[in-house]
Amino acid sequence: MLEQRETERRMSGLLGEVETVGILPVPDNERTMSSGKMTIVWLMASASATTPLIGSLLFHFGLTDMVLAILLSFLIGLVPAGLFSEMGREVPLTGLIVARKSYGTLGAFLFSVLFSFVNMGWFGLNTAVAGETLAAITHMQGSLWFWIIGAVQVILVLFGMKWLEYFYRYTSVVLLVCYALLVYLLFSRYHVAMPHATEAMQWGAAITTVVTFSILAWTYKVSTVSRFAIPASNPKARIAFFLSPSVGIMASVLVMGLMGMYSQQATGNWNLALLGSNAPVWGVFAAVGVALAIIHTNAMNLYPSTVDLLVALNTFRKPSKWDQPIATIVLGFFSTVLAILGILNHVQGFLDVIGDVIIPFTFIMIVDWVWVQKKKTPASAFFERPRTPREWWTWPSIVSFVVGLVISIWGGDWFPNLFSAVLPLPVVGGLVGSVVFVIWELPRIRSLPQTIEKQQ
Repeated sequence: MLEQRETERRMSGLLGEVETVGILPVPDNERTMSSGKMTIVWLMASASATTPLIGSLLFHFGLTDMVLAILLSFLIGLVPAGLFSEMGREVPLTGLIVARKSYGTLGAFLFSVLFSFVNMGWFGLNTAVAGETLAAITHMQGSLWFWIIGAVQVILVLFGMKWLEYFYRYTSVVLLVCYALLVYLLFSRYHVAMPHATEAMQWGAAITTVVTFSILAWTYKVSTVSRFAIPASNPKARIAFFLSPSVGIMASVLVMGLMGMYSQQATGNWNLALLGSNAPVWGVFAAVGVALAIIHTNAMNLYPSTVDLLVALNTFRKPSKWDQPIATIVLGFFSTVLAILGILNHVQGFLDVIGDVIIPFTFIMIVDWVWVQKKKTPASAFFERPRTPREWWTWPSIVSFVVGLVISIWGGDWFPNLFSAVLPLPVVGGLVGSVVFVIWELPRIRSLPQTIEKQQ
């Protein structure tokens, strides 16, 4: 009897660690993440086994121009990522709940459904890379590794941001050591030379690839993490919190992009971890590094995907305690199925779709949060049931988004040389959509602060 009670007590304690906050405001006692811890979260989330692929995608432009493209992408994404970081600290909600005021409740619902599938795609893409790499290293069946990696990631995400941050922090050194050893293996056993350009640099195309592969694909998820950070009312390290996401994300892209480019030049394959397939001892380090890299990144794909799905469900029903863990398990299963079905074969088209949709969405939402809402909308207001058509559909932002989307998709047909050689097309689409939104909402921008103050 005593053993049974002890077992029940332990199980109760374990279940108590499962995160069930869902889409509700994060309690103040859980908002303790420092800027340094947030930087590590994004550094590790971005350090995927897939990230070296950027070195292959830009290989024909050469090393110097790839580095410059990554630095320019960092500057482009710095402000959006920083503002989303501050958004989560100011109102401890996920970005797609805040989008209810930007796009209307039904508009936010549609984006929540869409981004749930986008994150499932990222999860499947990374799981596919991990499965194929681990299968080559261990000479075991690839689909088995898909399920093993998928299951580990689901279990980790069930315990939420608190334990994800612990996991990132305490495994970061192991990941760095594993990849450092793989770099040593590359330089010691292969003829490595600096990759030079074989084609004229296309800045628009290169920056589009980088931002959609990294910082602007992550940006709308930033507040999903920063809602657990020290509140913005605490002035401590405000600049550090602003910079943390972009520095973490792009530092990983730069380092692993270099790895991928040098690996592509020396071995003909961007996937550095495959070096371990022909070296048993090195293979252990490669397998551990790949597993950690994929788990780090996919946890930050599955976690926001779960929250996005909950935003969609909450549009029509009240949240319940166990919605979050159930959604995590369901999405993790179907995302793993995507990996098995071969999403890796469609990576470039997938990246194009991401940029076309996410960047205009993100830019317009930032404009609304900063200049229309003036960062003053209370958390409770995002859960009020709409009473007017405008609250269901916010047409200025939706129409502006469509304008940005049209430019992102077809702008290259209108001005092919401009958007290939000079300007990143999705970024231009996002900026134009934002300008349309500002012009449309200018009267409201001038009057809304007084309205919000009266409501408070």
